[in-house]
Amino acid sequence: MNTANYYNPFDDPALASSYDSWFETPLGRTVDRLEKRLIYRLAQPKAGESALDVGTGTGHFACDLAARGLRVTGYDSSEAMLQVARAKGPGVRWQRGEVESLPFADGSFDLVLSVTTLEFVRDRDLALAEMYRVTAPGGRMVVAVLNALSPWGQARKREAAQHDTPFRYAHFFTPKEFVTALGRYGYPRWSSSVFFLPSGVGMSVADLLESLGQVFCRRYGALLVGRVDK
Repeated sequence: MNTANYYNPFDDPALASSYDSWFETPLGRTVDRLEKRLIYRLAQPKAGESALDVGTGTGHFACDLAARGLRVTGYDSSEAMLQVARAKGPGVRWQRGEVESLPFADGSFDLVLSVTTLEFVRDRDLALAEMYRVTAPGGRMVVAVLNALSPWGQARKREAAQHDTPFRYAHFFTPKEFVTALGRYGYPRWSSSVFFLPSGVGMSVADLLESLGQVFCRRYGALLVGRVDK
């Protein structure tokens, strides 16, 4: 990956301060609920475990894991996003740094989680290698990325072509590319989430679409989620 002109769109304080507003919309709440259902089904977080949320952003998942009783470190390269995260209160250890160089010892965490972060890093292969390195033996690495084949991925690409959104700087993964990347570290269990359209069409039957989509067309959900055990 060419890193010479790397730009982190999440360094913008205005973007960071408004980021969580998405989760307050009916569309955002539904997407969040469906994505968390799949992510946690694969991650199986347990109270008392140590967890690293890589690319924590405003701490959306880190705070949720902490509320479930895990000992959580939220790690991100953007100080603007971390400032929002820190304001949410105690319970998570927040740390700033690059994903490609995690400042933790080998095997430090029972669960390493990364949600929509790998798309934006300088070096995706190195970032994955680092996440796997700090996963404890017997632990698991769970990664979620935006799906290039989904209607949501296509809509975000069109949006990015017209406006300067963070998605302009994202690498959208195909399922094959995603599974191949995870497969370097073990056998990946994976599926996808969110099968209703970004316009909201189908949201009223989102749960039915979710159950059918994950059985018959998991290559087309908006979010690809995979787990590798160590």
